[in-house]
Amino acid sequence: MARVSIADRMHQLAFAALYPWIIRLAKLADRKSDAAAIAVWHRGRLLVVEHSYMKGLTLPGGNIKSDELPVLAAARELEEEVGIVIAPAEIRIFGRLEGRHTRLSLFECNLNQAPEIRIDNREITAAAFKSPSSIPEPSRTLRSYLRARRAAA
Repeated sequence: MARVSIADRMHQLAFAALYPWIIRLAKLADRKSDAAAIAVWHRGRLLVVEHSYMKGLTLPGGNIKSDELPVLAAARELEEEVGIVIAPAEIRIFGRLEGRHTRLSLFECNLNQAPEIRIDNREITAAAFKSPSSIPEPSRTLRSYLRARRAAA
């Protein structure tokens, strides 16, 4: 296991402390946020990430900025979270999930070559390609995506 610097650990603690409050405030304001996530596949394995502030493995993704296209948000989040750059033309829409407080645009892409994964060890503490059947604790988003994908097959 890699050593975590004091600065990285402080960022992780800040994310963990602030994230629940951000969620609570959004619920109190009763406003929906728009988010994008991307499922990146390579040789039958799926790229999953672990956040410092959430339990379980999930897909790279995050909030869509105002006036940003969802596909561009998915590509931006992928680069920010794991350092992988994919042209939007290589990304296809999979579908949308509508939650009580979030509208999530789901995207997919298949890579022919395994990319180098780089994490900041602050927001993202781990990232790897895994067989879907070997993911021990998938997030709600990841479970929903995998269920929908199986149903579509």
